[in-house]
Amino acid sequence: MNILGLIAALSAGIFFGFIGPTTKLAYNLGASIGLAIVLRYIVGTLLIIPALFYKPPSIDIFKSNIIILMLFTLSSILLTTGLLSAVNFIEVSLTMLIFSTYPIIVLIFSIFINKEKINFRKKLFFFIAFIGIFFVLGPSFDKLNFQGIFAAIIASIGASTMIITNQKMSNLKINPIHIHFFTNSFNCIFFILVIYIFFNLKLKIGINAWTMVLIPTIFYTIAFFSQLIAIQKIGQSKTALLLYIEPVVGILGATIILSEKLNQYQVIGVCIVIMSLIIGSYNSKNFKNDFS
Repeated sequence: MNILGLIAALSAGIFFGFIGPTTKLAYNLGASIGLAIVLRYIVGTLLIIPALFYKPPSIDIFKSNIIILMLFTLSSILLTTGLLSAVNFIEVSLTMLIFSTYPIIVLIFSIFINKEKINFRKKLFFFIAFIGIFFVLGPSFDKLNFQGIFAAIIASIGASTMIITNQKMSNLKINPIHIHFFTNSFNCIFFILVIYIFFNLKLKIGINAWTMVLIPTIFYTIAFFSQLIAIQKIGQSKTALLLYIEPVVGILGATIILSEKLNQYQVIGVCIVIMSLIIGSYNSKNFKNDFS
């Protein structure tokens, strides 16, 4: 049983889940999208630098794997811009509903492209978990903003591509620390230049806004690194299944942080998703075979 991979995947889902509600609150307090994006990568880069002294990379690692690293990095850009933009246009619940389709994309890729053997039980619980998401999120569809919907779809595509490319890098034995450093440092420079030229960071905000915009950046760093570890330990399809806890955490976080209320259907949905995660991760014959 690979407990580390299991814990890493669940940690990634939990911390990713809280990013949406805390970011939305930061926006409500006056923080801008540009500031949220730039801080995400500045903090992510700074936090990973100490780990480089323990696992220093070589230039050859980046040179020989530049294509896969850039694909992963560009996917990260899609995920970040899409998700942080979506919650500014539409409800957090609707954003999470659209975004939560990415594990299905990963599953389809695993089955038809990678020819990965996934038993019927796991396929079934992917589907059940996805049904539970509709109950959990229960968004209001009468006030649709297509900019927000498009941004959430872009984020979902970015997330699924990140998981798939990360599996490829895991097969190539690329260290998660080096992936984290490359992606965050590249995106840090990229977004600083783009936002400086085309947008306004809006630095004059209150202390509460600064605090709230920093919290999701720290959550992102923890979640991002946890996901890298999880995929290397238990693979992309198992990680994708466990990441279904993310939208559940997102809506619960919105309930606590944004004072949104859960109705009876959402409570039922939470139970469906959690039970599908537990049963879908458990092999009645041998749990060890799934997570080792």
